[in-house]
Amino acid sequence: METDKILVPPDNADSAKSVIVMKNTFSDHGNEIDEIISSKLPRIVRWGTVYFFFMLLLIGIICWFIEYPDIVVASAKLNSINAAKEIITKTDGKIVKILVKENEKVAAGQILGYMESTAKPQSVLQIHSQVDSMITLIEENKTDEIIKYFPTSTYSFEKGKENILGELQSSYQAFIQAFILFKDYLSKGFFFKKKRMLLTDMQNIVKLHGILIDQKKLMQKDLSLSNETFNANESLAKDKVISSFDYRNEESKLIAKQLSLPQINASIVSNESLQNEKKKEINELENQIIVEKNTFIQALLTMKSQIQGWETKYLLKAPVSGTVSFSGFFQENQEMKAGQPLFYVQPVNTSCFVEMLVSQYNFGKVKQGQEVLLKFQAYPSEQYGSVVGKIDYINTIPTDSGYLAKVILPNGLITNFKNPLLYRNGLVAQADIITEKMRLLERFYYNIAKQFKR
Repeated sequence: METDKILVPPDNADSAKSVIVMKNTFSDHGNEIDEIISSKLPRIVRWGTVYFFFMLLLIGIICWFIEYPDIVVASAKLNSINAAKEIITKTDGKIVKILVKENEKVAAGQILGYMESTAKPQSVLQIHSQVDSMITLIEENKTDEIIKYFPTSTYSFEKGKENILGELQSSYQAFIQAFILFKDYLSKGFFFKKKRMLLTDMQNIVKLHGILIDQKKLMQKDLSLSNETFNANESLAKDKVISSFDYRNEESKLIAKQLSLPQINASIVSNESLQNEKKKEINELENQIIVEKNTFIQALLTMKSQIQGWETKYLLKAPVSGTVSFSGFFQENQEMKAGQPLFYVQPVNTSCFVEMLVSQYNFGKVKQGQEVLLKFQAYPSEQYGSVVGKIDYINTIPTDSGYLAKVILPNGLITNFKNPLLYRNGLVAQADIITEKMRLLERFYYNIAKQFKR
């Protein structure tokens, strides 16, 4: 390749040599350099700064719309105002009968099972029903009708008969004895018959009193006429019209009629005394009937109380209406211990809430009315979502583990994924308390500003 010559002054001979060498170098690689210089750069290189700026702007916009609240984490446990009711055994023994199945609907007072007893539950329940009916009749003042609950063929107590009432047999015998005594005081009993006879006697005595009063009135009228006749005869005797003998006869007649009036008064007094005696006898009999009635009522209530005690001990009853569930796996004729839970009854109208325990760390941020996200361990939040709650109350007195707070559930046990959760008393959850709603961009700014303040 031919080299271009450049004339330079002698003093700069070394410089000239360098220029000639550089010229030769450019001449050797001229085509490659020309390509690099003349080629157009890619758009991403030429607009990279602009793209980067818009990317930062887009990230900032996204961070503005993304919420990243300030959260305080606490532990929580599900509870309810009307929680599931536990049914436990009151005595050691076998459970001889189970009358319900898992998840069956039951009514309040329904019998779920029987514990082992020497009494027949059906007989005890029948007597309980009769006792309640008798109490109702007495309250309605229909005491005479209770005798229909005591037919002579019911529950014989002769020796060799089956002991169908078991533990209640002696109590029922005492109750029957009280009724036998009281039966004579009912409307068809001896004492009520005696009372009716006394009342009849009283009516006759009152009638006799009326007759005596009428006789007295007639005697008083006759005496008045006799007085007028005697006065007239007395005047005639003074005028010598009648003899003294006739005058004495008229005076004797007057005295005889005057003597009959005290006799009728004595009969009236005697009649009134007889009335008082009959009234006293009737009142004593009525008081005796009342005493015997109260004695029987007391025996009736005692029998009811003893039956209730037996039922509490040997019958397993649902305390409320709801759904029954078994506390474990057991079967009929299985031996049970006193105090062992057998059933749970979940009421229909259960109102759920959450007991939350907030530690002292960041407790100052927690306030009433703040939103809480509840993530139950039994229902993974990734699959079921979180239940939204609201702090209703915070206890001002701390416990060893922190401050107790109550969280209400406005939407119930429905998650933010619209999944309903099945209530189970005592479910444990993680509670995320949203103390302050912040955006992701605000969070970056908050952290940066915090660093500069330091």
